[in-house]
Amino acid sequence: MDNTMKSDKLSNVKIGFGTKVSYGLGSFSINVIWSLAANYLLIFYTDVFGIAGTVAAIILLVARVWDCFVDPIVGLVMERTNTKYGRFRPYILYGTIFLGIFNILTFYTPSFGGIIKIVYATVVYLVLGSLYSVVNIPFNVLPSAMTTDLKDRSDLYSYSGFFSGFSGIVTGAAVMPLILMLGHGNSQRGYFLTAIILTIVSLPLLFVTFANCKEVVVPSKEEKPSISASLKAVLANKNVLLVYVSLFLMFCAGAGKAGVVTYYCIYVLKNPTLIATIFTGFSAASVFTSLLPQIVLRHFDKKIALASGLIVMCLSNIIIYFLPSTSFALIIIFSICALCPIGYNVVIVNSMMSDCVDENHLKTGVRADGAIFSFMSLVTKIGNALVGSASLLILSALGYVANAQQKPEAIKGINTVTNMLPAILAFVALIPILFYTISKEKATETSRLLAEKESKNTTV
Repeated sequence: MDNTMKSDKLSNVKIGFGTKVSYGLGSFSINVIWSLAANYLLIFYTDVFGIAGTVAAIILLVARVWDCFVDPIVGLVMERTNTKYGRFRPYILYGTIFLGIFNILTFYTPSFGGIIKIVYATVVYLVLGSLYSVVNIPFNVLPSAMTTDLKDRSDLYSYSGFFSGFSGIVTGAAVMPLILMLGHGNSQRGYFLTAIILTIVSLPLLFVTFANCKEVVVPSKEEKPSISASLKAVLANKNVLLVYVSLFLMFCAGAGKAGVVTYYCIYVLKNPTLIATIFTGFSAASVFTSLLPQIVLRHFDKKIALASGLIVMCLSNIIIYFLPSTSFALIIIFSICALCPIGYNVVIVNSMMSDCVDENHLKTGVRADGAIFSFMSLVTKIGNALVGSASLLILSALGYVANAQQKPEAIKGINTVTNMLPAILAFVALIPILFYTISKEKATETSRLLAEKESKNTTV
């Protein structure tokens, strides 16, 4: 049986509940492993590891320049991979263990100092980001290789968002208490042991994803893209580029806020215990909002659904900016409202990317899923790093000093970077989505035409 016939027979099989849960567990694992780097790396570098904010900002920028090469290469290599496990699953199988190891090493503080310490932080973080790409890019592509059914694909991404939000509850509630409990006053020890525990507990779940999430949408030999065709599918595809721009701005808004909200709680609200409350509340809300796309997308186009999440992010951040620093309850509520649309939007964006893959496949005969999703990973990393670096540079320029009483201008700067800047970015992210052209009806028709094309190929 050739690959095309295999794809035709299996790609339209409905995805069962157990398979959806298995895919979601992989998201739980990835997000638990990555949670320390995503939410605590900036303050770890400046307040625990012991390097200046400007140096930390440079490390993040260097890492993102490195990713400009790593992520596209990962995507292009995946598209040309051919094993008994498929194109994407081998990277999940073999990359997971190394991802866990370097997640732990990222939060180890070596005894040596000076430039060697900075080199250590840079090299380890570069490797961590690379391994994250090796595991996360194929994980995100997997639903488009598991089925051609648009609803099942959206459901898989929703389950991923659900378990991602659930992982946030675990890490949001547990990370800071674990750091304090395990450190016994030694933050370096606390971060290191916390990284070990989170990694060991979550790592095996990715192997469940590997075992139960099979690839059945297999391009024929004629459909395997050249490198130039893969790059064209990204760089010459208007809808793909529009989603990238919106995603970049959205991640700058969301990841930027998540990265500096710790500074906001410690130095503006003067209540560090709110860090766990906000992150836990955000994750709990994300558990439910990640399932909303299953309902919303039945009635609205994806670009409208995405726009609604961005509007909530924008308005919530504006409200927080003008609230008194003593209004803890309102700040917690609106902080959660500002952050939880991220998970909701990511589910929709992943589904939009799958539609873009199908559209390009129908137009060009090339299924460039690896390239399209790898560049999406690159966009999110660049957005995360740029806003993190910019935040640290702004705070340093405004007089932020680690572990010290902050001046009034630094307090105002932290409030602006944490709340008003994300509001502006979320608003600007709405603009490119207005020009996105793949409607619900068009995506359904594209899927139907691709199924017909596969059917004709099997009779040749």
